[in-house]
Amino acid sequence: MNAQATELPSPPSAKIAILGGTFLNDYLFATDHLKGYSIIDTRAGPSPKIYYGESQGVPFYYNIHFHGEGKWLETWLALRDLGVKEAIGGATAGGISPLLKTRDYVIPIDFLDKNVDRISNIPLEYLADPSHALCRFTPPFDETLRSLLVDETRTVIRESSELSDINVIDGGVVLQSRFGRFETVAEINAYRGEGADLITHNLTTEIIFAKQLGIHFAALNIISNPAEGVAPWSFESLGDIYL
Repeated sequence: MNAQATELPSPPSAKIAILGGTFLNDYLFATDHLKGYSIIDTRAGPSPKIYYGESQGVPFYYNIHFHGEGKWLETWLALRDLGVKEAIGGATAGGISPLLKTRDYVIPIDFLDKNVDRISNIPLEYLADPSHALCRFTPPFDETLRSLLVDETRTVIRESSELSDINVIDGGVVLQSRFGRFETVAEINAYRGEGADLITHNLTTEIIFAKQLGIHFAALNIISNPAEGVAPWSFESLGDIYL
């Protein structure tokens, strides 16, 4: 039996979580890192499958494809209940800044939230510390994790001559837009005017949830395409990003 398809009787302990979408999911399921999954009963209901994995002896949790299968609240409550202290997010993104090109990596430093599709905050009754309901986002990301992502990503890129055309950007503002569709050119122009450098559909919800639950969080984005109106692109060109 495939180890990652095995339901574990109880989840082994881990303090680190990795969250992502299609790009990261395709990679992890092609490796032997994932050992099995658990479904956690949270106060908001059962979580999606939370996978336990190991990389070079380091244990971690990973949430299933698409940032939690729509169970965003249950996913984050499960991670909190499992004892997660640090989390790393990952997502493909459209490049609003014309300086960003496909396959570049961005470790953002701030965010804009245009989410209208899902719950935007952890409800007060689920918080261990009610004061976290109005937590500040200055900064929104954990600077130690951000620096680690910048350094490790640059190290990997520099070690391969085949990746010499890829940039690793330390900084930038990521915007979360409406889920389930691409934006219009007018929307992208408006978002650029508001200060956004890249756009995705999931990340800022995770930033907010992590902060409210007291979990240190940082994110690594890969540019999958130019945002609408920035430069021409096609679905065929996405094959360089998705396995």
